[in-house]
Amino acid sequence: MAKEKRRMPQTTAGLINYSEEVEEKFNLKPEVVLGLGFGICALVVIFRFLIL
Repeated sequence: MAKEKRRMPQTTAGLINYSEEVEEKFNLKPEVVLGLGFGICALVVIFRFLIL
């Protein structure tokens, strides 16, 4: 038996991609965000043991 090729309808037809319309005001690298998070955690731990 020969296989028939069927065309499936597009699932995204007519939908708007909003990520292209939004202009980002500033971009942060993931390394910067992780560094800030770890830095804040370190400060909290240091202050926790200094101020009892």
